[in-house]
Amino acid sequence: IVLDGHGAAFSIKLEDLDPRAQLIRGRRLNELEGLDGTFDLMFAIGAHAMAGTPNGLLTHTLSHVGINNIWLNDKPVGEIGLWAALAGDYDVPLGLVTGDLAAVREAENLLGEVFTVAVKEATSRFAAKCLHPDVSRKLIREAARKTVENKDKFIPYKPGIPIELKVEYHNSERADRISEKKNMIRVDGRTVLARGNKMREVYSLLLH
Repeated sequence: IVLDGHGAAFSIKLEDLDPRAQLIRGRRLNELEGLDGTFDLMFAIGAHAMAGTPNGLLTHTLSHVGINNIWLNDKPVGEIGLWAALAGDYDVPLGLVTGDLAAVREAENLLGEVFTVAVKEATSRFAAKCLHPDVSRKLIREAARKTVENKDKFIPYKPGIPIELKVEYHNSERADRISEKKNMIRVDGRTVLARGNKMREVYSLLLH
């Protein structure tokens, strides 16, 4: 299964995929739509670092206008960490992360045992030194092969129970609305916290 997770989720051409693949695109109900416990691994292709990361390209976490920061059990996380924890609900490890250098370093620091490929290095938040596409494709293909061959060495990312997900929104208006939900904890004017035993439960309360 290939999940188009960028923007409006219409950035991948179905005809460019292997005929054995199925593509999920468009506005989805769940962040990792289609994922369940039948999968051996998850790959994150074209990832970026979390909001505020120095020397990262297009750094943000889910929204560059709506969210300032996210913490998972008091640890700052970006989309890579959120994806890994959501997949961990299903005991599926995140085995491969590709993207800019800051993104793959974030993945390595968080997960430890993960294969990564850096295909670009930011020179500013909006500029990067990039590898040639042929080189990038070769590196990613080889890393994907090694990841699959070593699938049993990867461990699903589980932040521990209870799970505490805390989100600092860009303004208080969204925090006002979110904090009206049951069992929400208002931390301050822009920050709301949710607790639960499943990552997908707390994620849906704060980020959907």
